[in-house]
Amino acid sequence: MFEQIDHRGKRFTISDENSVDDVARERCRRAELLERQAQGENRELERAKAVAGSDSTVSDSGVFDR
Repeated sequence: MFEQIDHRGKRFTISDENSVDDVARERCRRAELLERQAQGENRELERAKAVAGSDSTVSDSGVFDR
């Protein structure tokens, strides 16, 4: 880590590239997990809409849109 002083005289540190990469990798991993979860929930919603069928009223399908 490198210690620096900004234009206001405040000290800050710059960490090495590996720790920055680790943080970025963790964020990407969490984003991928959330994307998979969202896709699964969308598939579940589509199945629920298919089960409800065309006989359901408009107000019934509104429950799934929330």
